[in-house]
Amino acid sequence: MTEMVKQSVKKGNMTGGRAWAVVIVVFLAGFCMPANMGKTMWIAPLVMEAYGFGPDVLGWVNGVFYILGALIAFPAASFVRRLGIRNSVVIALACGIVGNFVGLMSGTSVSVLMISRIIEGAGFGLMGVIGVTAITPWFPKEKRGLPLGIWGAWVACANAVTPVLDGFLAEATGGFVSVWQFFLAFDIVVLVLFLVAYRDPSDPYIDEAEKAGEVTFSYGELFKNKVVWVLAFVFFVEEGAFIASQGFLSTYVTTFLDAPLMVGTGLVSAGAVWGMCFSPIAGKISDAIGSRRKVLVFCMASAVLFGALVFYVTDFNVYILVIILNGFTGGGVAAMLWASCSEVVPSHLISGATAALACSQSVGMFLGSMFMGNVINAIGFTMAGWCVLVPCFSVGLLAVIFGLRGKLR
Repeated sequence: MTEMVKQSVKKGNMTGGRAWAVVIVVFLAGFCMPANMGKTMWIAPLVMEAYGFGPDVLGWVNGVFYILGALIAFPAASFVRRLGIRNSVVIALACGIVGNFVGLMSGTSVSVLMISRIIEGAGFGLMGVIGVTAITPWFPKEKRGLPLGIWGAWVACANAVTPVLDGFLAEATGGFVSVWQFFLAFDIVVLVLFLVAYRDPSDPYIDEAEKAGEVTFSYGELFKNKVVWVLAFVFFVEEGAFIASQGFLSTYVTTFLDAPLMVGTGLVSAGAVWGMCFSPIAGKISDAIGSRRKVLVFCMASAVLFGALVFYVTDFNVYILVIILNGFTGGGVAAMLWASCSEVVPSHLISGATAALACSQSVGMFLGSMFMGNVINAIGFTMAGWCVLVPCFSVGLLAVIFGLRGKLR
């Protein structure tokens, strides 16, 4: 009878609406972080003109965001467990709020602008660790694919929405300051929604040993888990190559496909939207077939093909296939890796596993965004795709096939 009551409570945790409310507000909190990240990327010409710097400094303005996200990931793993999910998300959103405010106060000071980016990057690093840790206690392992697939779209969704939004705000108001003002207000609204909606589960889906207080978080135990490092490595090479490609898609489309700028940017946005949509689809499929690894193999194989074609195809109609592959790569891989990291460690180490992925993601983004432009300048678009993107995605695919065989369902 007692066991039946427990199962009823657990089922209520998952299906009573509160679990999905938590998914939504945690996702919104996560969305704020890459939305803050993209401000200096999407309206870069306006920012460079106002602050008086060139593309070289812009690379650092963008890059410092990723650097702090990587540095804070592992400390955040134990930080989140000590403070709890609620307080940790509040701190992450506070970083976004303060970062936007400092950005508004920067005037024409590049140094102050970079400080604002560092503060925002701290929030990004925190949410990379918090997201999976906040959602998993609400769902059993076999039902986590969909909710973690939704979470896996937190970056893709921001990258799909904010380029158009930022451009619209800047154009409508005649200046880029309105973008910082908007996201300052948006972060505050999300913080209020989170405080209203978030609750801890009454009977979380965690290991019995953790419930009994018999285990504690241990970096030593985490670092001994080889599967976590394989997942982190896959994320590093995939995100490094994927982000490296994304910054040059519109340039390639408008230059080599002879498409108008609006058509080119629209095609790129369509790829981002499809990636955002495919992330929860991939999660749901993996739940249905009972395998994360099979979906991950498919997505990484798609990534290899994407890398080969993205800067090679010159027919506009064929490029639609590239956009489809873009969604499989950007949406599916992240969804499967976030879901998998919650299943290959005991529940008390989930925050550490997500920290490993968040760190590798940020480092990959930083390196990809910093160096791809130089590679393209040196050897051209097509060779950059074949010599950088294809090898990176191929190494990731091999790591999934051989490194995770028998270790990931």
